[in-house]
Amino acid sequence: MNYVDFTLVRLADESLRAALFDQDALEQLTVAAYDAEAMALGPPYTAIFDQLTAGISIPRRATVETAWDLSTGGERREGRMTLFGLGSDPAVRVDALWRGALIARAVSPAARIVRVIAGWSNAGGVDAEIIRDLGALPTDPAALEAERRARLLARLRGGFQQPGALTDAAFDGWLRQLGAVSVGELIARYADQLATGAVQLQFSEPANDPPSPRRLPLSAAILVRDLPLDIAQLLADSKLVRDQLDDLGVKPTPDPDAIGRHPVLVIWMIPDVMFDDKDWPGGDGAPSESEARKLRRQTAGRWLAREGIGLVTTPVNT
Repeated sequence: MNYVDFTLVRLADESLRAALFDQDALEQLTVAAYDAEAMALGPPYTAIFDQLTAGISIPRRATVETAWDLSTGGERREGRMTLFGLGSDPAVRVDALWRGALIARAVSPAARIVRVIAGWSNAGGVDAEIIRDLGALPTDPAALEAERRARLLARLRGGFQQPGALTDAAFDGWLRQLGAVSVGELIARYADQLATGAVQLQFSEPANDPPSPRRLPLSAAILVRDLPLDIAQLLADSKLVRDQLDDLGVKPTPDPDAIGRHPVLVIWMIPDVMFDDKDWPGGDGAPSESEARKLRRQTAGRWLAREGIGLVTTPVNT
């Protein structure tokens, strides 16, 4: 039995299919479908197969734009048609459609706000403060602006737990947002009319709760392919399959609290010996060939995840 048939038979068997997906594969599927970092997702992972339909095909399609008019003249007409099944290879073979979920462990990053300190400052009274300290406003425009700037900055920074966070560049950006090119212009335009708040928030330590299981809905088309692999063609086929599955409405009901990347995945299920090929990046400097294979697979998985493709490798049947 060849690799594709061997793998497909195990996908169809409820007692055998889960063994095709190791932890590396399930992690890469999770990363392809969801923002695992933002959601604090981690191992161990589990695959849930609510429904698996084997042996379907997706027809290739093309959009044709036409224009015509009557031979006797008259109004010109235009149209657009979608044609299916064109070419010598009219369909993309999809070996299985998986509808179900991934189970990952999630760590809650939640913390409570335990302290709030708010401080308010404005540009009013800056000139009076200068007169009080210096006896009069500087007559030199540059010196006057420097005094005004220094004192207003000091007021604003006084409300910060980390005063250095309000840099000169950030202060200049704030002036620009208000439509002012200098502190003098800010005082002339707003004076006591504008108040700027600085708020300090103190959070509690995150809860030290153990990771809890989280169900992540998943719909995926599985493409089982043997060597030699035409990567460029498989990428094109994957995009066609995903676009049509989106149109057919097979994407799962979204979790409102999840951060999704791709509502429908395409899964490549390919022989693990694919990554013995040293032309795949990621394996340089590995201490052994088995480690190099693993690193090449992980590098390829990260790249494919950005394209909405999950990578699964399985041993070649012998």
